[in-house]
Amino acid sequence: MENKTTQKGVSLVNKHIFEDIILQNALNFTREVIEIFSDLLNKGMNITELAARIKELTDKLGREAIEAIIEELDKIIKEDKRRKEKWVVERKDKKRLTTILGDIEYERTYYKSREDGRYTYLVDDALEIGRHDRIEKGVKIKLVENAIEESYERSSKKACPEELSKQTVLNAIREIGEVEVKREIKEKKEVRVLYIEADEDHVPLQDGSNETPRLIYIHEGKEERNGRDVLRNVHYKAYVGEKAEDIWIDVANYIEENYKEEKIEKIYIAGDGAPWIKEGLKWIVKSRFVLDRYHLNKYVLKATSKEPKYREKIWRVINEGDKERVKKVFNELIKVTKEEREKEKIKEARKYILNNWEGIEIYNKDEDVIGCSAEGHISHVFSVRLSRNPLGWSREGLKLMAKLRVFSKNGGDLREVEWGKRKNINEGSYKLTKKQIKEAVRRVKTSTNEKINNITVLNIGKVTPIYRVLRAIKYAQVI
Repeated sequence: MENKTTQKGVSLVNKHIFEDIILQNALNFTREVIEIFSDLLNKGMNITELAARIKELTDKLGREAIEAIIEELDKIIKEDKRRKEKWVVERKDKKRLTTILGDIEYERTYYKSREDGRYTYLVDDALEIGRHDRIEKGVKIKLVENAIEESYERSSKKACPEELSKQTVLNAIREIGEVEVKREIKEKKEVRVLYIEADEDHVPLQDGSNETPRLIYIHEGKEERNGRDVLRNVHYKAYVGEKAEDIWIDVANYIEENYKEEKIEKIYIAGDGAPWIKEGLKWIVKSRFVLDRYHLNKYVLKATSKEPKYREKIWRVINEGDKERVKKVFNELIKVTKEEREKEKIKEARKYILNNWEGIEIYNKDEDVIGCSAEGHISHVFSVRLSRNPLGWSREGLKLMAKLRVFSKNGGDLREVEWGKRKNINEGSYKLTKKQIKEAVRRVKTSTNEKINNITVLNIGKVTPIYRVLRAIKYAQVI
């Protein structure tokens, strides 16, 4: 009996609310909030559906608020004495812009300069909206942030409610250009030992060829954090298409800018022994090469794939630092191997190990040497986004994305980056004051409150969930 009475009361309240909204043409937002709560009370609704519908509603409210505020700002500019002295009204035009809340459309005034005859939309200039902008900067930032971690297609779907193309994502990436985290250096750091690790990825391009983006990271050794070893003060750098000497000149400049070089005793350059990595020894003073143990083990496994009993022998003489005995073990392995193809693999592994011997024996001679984690880093920083999935990159897109990946790993914030030069914005043509912005918001809020005041649910003296929602809207502090 009590349940039926309650349902009847809810239906009666809903009936009064809907009649009032329809009759008095109140806010669409208010009506839709009530519809959602009515569905929840009368038909039932799961939390996922409820959250999705409320988000759609709040996004819509946000779009309407932005449109209203921009149009009020336009009116305020039109009323301003400063404007009348310098700009003449020409006409009004509509503008459509995609925001993180979806598409907005507003009307703004077109002006002509009394001084030089220029034409512009002052409210757009004041809000840094370009004449031909179709997407606001916040959406572009979301597009790029998402694209750093996942495909262009997924990025476009997550950035805003509107459907955007993959080309739109690429355009946003192009607009931001090559980025790098550059922090203010108050004082150069003093370290005794510095570590540089390097590796490359292999990425397929759209034309069927491959490119090898190169990753270098500089750090000050390892430290324990939350029970695991991490690199201390690590800084990543990405290179696509640059010559080896240009790469290492850039790395040398980074060290010179950030560290007191006279205090550095040793710099270790670790990697797989590729010529471009060893090129660093020519450019980085006090540097020594360290062979990545991952690649060393890879060649040992390759040489002993058919004769695994030799694996322990090879590792024993390597760890003892005995180059001559390494040669003898390999020669013995070649003799016992019957297949010519396997012999070639063994010879290749022997050549690799002997050519990189200094980078191997340094582990036994220098206590400051630590393990190289380049293979893991190339996977974590590059491969997971650039080469793990069957993607086909353009050279330009690959270079920009490689730079963005290390920008993100270095803790960069796209909101702090100066994007490409903004076109069709008359800088300084009109600047809004705080007083004008507050006045625009006040006008919008007053108009909203007048509509809300006429809704019955606020005047029947009964505190309901709907009443609380509407009171919150009415007394919300916008500024």
